[in-house]
Amino acid sequence: MKFNWPFIGNENVVHFLQKNITNNTISNAYIFLGPVDLGKSTIARFFAKSLLCQNKDQVEIITPCENCDACEKLQIIEKQYNIAENGCKTLYGDFYLVNKEKEAKNISIQQIREFISALGMSSFFNSYKVGIIESAETLSLGAANALLKTLEEPKQKVVIILVVSSLKDLPETIVSRSQILNFYPVASDIIYDYLTITRKTTHSVAKNLSKLCLGRPALAVKFLENKNFYENYIKKVKIFLEFHNQDINDRFQAIEELMKKNTDDQTPVQLANDAIIIWMGIVRDLLLLDSGHTDLIQHQIVSDELRQIVKINIEAEKNSDNLLKLMQILEKAKQYLKANVNPKLVLENAVSSL
Repeated sequence: MKFNWPFIGNENVVHFLQKNITNNTISNAYIFLGPVDLGKSTIARFFAKSLLCQNKDQVEIITPCENCDACEKLQIIEKQYNIAENGCKTLYGDFYLVNKEKEAKNISIQQIREFISALGMSSFFNSYKVGIIESAETLSLGAANALLKTLEEPKQKVVIILVVSSLKDLPETIVSRSQILNFYPVASDIIYDYLTITRKTTHSVAKNLSKLCLGRPALAVKFLENKNFYENYIKKVKIFLEFHNQDINDRFQAIEELMKKNTDDQTPVQLANDAIIIWMGIVRDLLLLDSGHTDLIQHQIVSDELRQIVKINIEAEKNSDNLLKLMQILEKAKQYLKANVNPKLVLENAVSSL
C-alpha cells in the first residue's frame, strides 16, 4: 500500500498512522495533540480519506486514490466548505466534522449528539465511518459526557479523531480512551526547504516565512497563500513597534483603528488575542537580541527596527528585566481575555504599561 499525504515534519506520526492502515490496526479514537498550525487537521483529513478510499486495499494504488466514488465526493465537498470554519457538517455520509461555532465559546451538546447520530448510521460505502472534532478541548461538559458514552462503547469501523492544542481542558476519561499522537513544531530549515523546493519561493521569502511561522508549517503556507492575512500580521507587528515612539493617546488611537479594521473576519476577542500573541513574539525577539542570539529571532523582516529598540533600551539603561515585565503584562492580558474582559480595554491596559 502506498500513500500520498501532504505533510511537513512530524513524519513519525504520519508513518504510525499509515502503518495502522496497512496492518489494519485502527484505533477507535485518536487525539492529535499539539500547537495550532502544525498540520494536525490536514493529517486528520488525509487519514480519514485513506480509510474511506475504496481502492486502499489494492497493492499498486496510491491512497487516497482521488478517483473512487468516496474520494471524489470528498474532493467536491472540501471545495465547497472551509473545513476549519464550519461549525458542524456532514461532508458526506461516512465523514462527519464538528467545530466550534464562530461566536460560541464551546462545542455544544447538540453538535455532539448530531455527530454521534451520524456515526451510528450504516456506512454509505460499507466501509469506515470517520468523525473529526476540531478544537476538541472546547467541548462543553455536556458534550464531553455525551462523547464519552460513545467512546466507552465503540462501534466497529467507527473512528473518532479529536484535534486539540492542549489536554488541560479535555476530561481524563476521554483522554484515557484515546490513542494520543503528539505533533511538535518543525525545524525552520525543513520548512525553508519545503518553501523553496516544493513551493518554488525565493530564498528571501522562504527565510522570512520559515522564521516567522515559528515551527508551524501550516502557518507558513497560510502566509504564502493569503496576502491579506500576511499583511494584517505585519500590520500588528508594526503597530507594536510604533508604540515605543508614541504617547498614550496615540497608542489608544492605534488600538481603536486595529479593532475597527477587522479584515480577517475575526471576533474582537480573537483579534485581540492574536495581537497579544504577536506582540509577545516581538518581546521574545527583543530578549534574544539583547542576549546576542540574532539568528533565533522570529521577525527577521523587521530585524533593523528591533535592533534600534534594543539600542534605545541600552542607552536608556533598560535591561532585560523590563522586557520580562512586559512579557508578564501581555500574558496577564491573555488571561483577562479568557475572563471575558472587554478586548479593547484589555489591549489599552496592556499598552499603557509600555
